[in-house]
Amino acid sequence: MITKIRTYLRNEAHRFERRVKAKGFKQEVSYRVTKIVVSIVRSFIVFGLCFVILYPILQMIVAAVTNPDDLSNPLVVWIPRQFSLEFIQFAAEILDYRTGLINTAIMSFGVMILTLITSSLAGYAFAKLKFKGINILFFFVLFTIVVPPQTIAMPLYMIFNRLGLTSTLSSVFILAFLGMGIKSGIFIFIFRQVFRNLPKELEEAALIDGCGVFKTYYLVMLPNASSAFITVGLFSFVWQWNDVFYTRLLIAVENLNILALNLTSVSTKLVYMLQKLGVDQTLAEGISRNPLLVGTIANTGALLMMLPLLIGYLFVQRYFVESVERTGIVG
Repeated sequence: MITKIRTYLRNEAHRFERRVKAKGFKQEVSYRVTKIVVSIVRSFIVFGLCFVILYPILQMIVAAVTNPDDLSNPLVVWIPRQFSLEFIQFAAEILDYRTGLINTAIMSFGVMILTLITSSLAGYAFAKLKFKGINILFFFVLFTIVVPPQTIAMPLYMIFNRLGLTSTLSSVFILAFLGMGIKSGIFIFIFRQVFRNLPKELEEAALIDGCGVFKTYYLVMLPNASSAFITVGLFSFVWQWNDVFYTRLLIAVENLNILALNLTSVSTKLVYMLQKLGVDQTLAEGISRNPLLVGTIANTGALLMMLPLLIGYLFVQRYFVESVERTGIVG
């Protein structure tokens, strides 16, 4: 009797072990299948996004090196029959590329420096200094993020025009210095969050050593906010480089060559350039109304405008990614 019971229990144990192994095998197969499906879906989404982003850029690059005779040829889709740099030369001359590049770089770099100074000071004040009405003031700073700049365009132009500061770079510099530049509210918010996350003991130790508010800000806070400086500096430089609204509002195209402004007047400048080459005015105006030709020259000019930013990004990519991770910016 005891032997039968032992045999029965041994057989049941074997059956249970086989069921467990079969169930584990099924779970492993299900996990692997799910992992493969997720990987395929993720790769499909990434490929789709890359295609949507890169396809127009690749088209612009191909059109930039296409011969003008092949531009309207329906047989030429991607690979041109004759490679040519004529569109690049047209775009460079229309943009007045060398002078425009220098002026745009000076403007963007100056705005970046002034934005870093004012935004970091304001962010430090909102994070560490306590005074009445600080929350109300910070609310107005955040309010500037959601208010479209077009709502203050007319009074802004009237003020600078009355002061005689239009058609010069000083108007853009003054906006950045007063914390009214492009996305200044976001930059102040970034600095405020970074300074708030710094240990309070650092500030207290500086005060014990006899440092005042500005000395604490300069010697203690700034070295610990390098990630915010890199993030804000790069964003402010790039946004000012590509800005059209403020520069078009405060700077006239004919008075100062800025790449973004020259890019908005391709058709007019094309007529002038063709007349310099000896083309009749009527014919030049007809050519300038060709949307395919003007669009190709404008796209080529946009590539030339982006080229310095792409080259610069290759050198600062690692610092930019690290700074974005440290400041907590996502999306």
